[in-house]
Amino acid sequence: MEEILRLERVSKVYEPNITALDEITFAVEKGEFLFITGPSGAGKSTLLNLIFRAEKPSSGEIYFENRPLSSYPRKEIPLLRRKIGVVFQDFKLLENRTVFENVAISLEIQGVSEGEIRRRVLRILERLGLSGRETQPVRQLSGGEKQRVALARAVINRPRLLLADEPTGNLDSRRTEEVMEIFEDLNAEGTTIILATHDEALYVERHRRVLVLDQGRLLNP
Repeated sequence: MEEILRLERVSKVYEPNITALDEITFAVEKGEFLFITGPSGAGKSTLLNLIFRAEKPSSGEIYFENRPLSSYPRKEIPLLRRKIGVVFQDFKLLENRTVFENVAISLEIQGVSEGEIRRRVLRILERLGLSGRETQPVRQLSGGEKQRVALARAVINRPRLLLADEPTGNLDSRRTEEVMEIFEDLNAEGTTIILATHDEALYVERHRRVLVLDQGRLLNP
């Protein structure tokens, strides 16, 4: 199988001397659905931030589609991020903008036509149970609704790789299952997914590869 992502001896150390990740090595195949688990503070969020190039490793290298992330100049980072969708744990939504505006913004930046933006945004909102909320300011939504807006924004670009950091943390069991079904559908359509969670129930019966982080170390590479 073709690799989409590879990490080679990746470490991240914060000042004064806090090791968040210690010599992490693994590869992800194109089309794979990979779970990363471990307790709070294990390094899951840091790992996703490095893959997204929100941060740089202290040592080691990350390859996306066989290209080292360290080789991307600053001006090319937006191009990289069009290929990598992210569902952040704290959403990072524009609270005073509407649901539609939050989901549409990346398409607007790319210069997609208004008609195509509207068609794609309305379709993903319907798929995520948010029809009728298009004009509602995000600040008025519940935590679970914000979670689904964040997911819609992450997948609207049809990314090749989707990173999700505790994507069901604010959802009840019914919504959790609905969101996981959406992830499964996206994966079936060809999107590679890396999902970080401490919730064992999400992966225990899904028969997917699970990597376990503990105190910055990979226990089962």
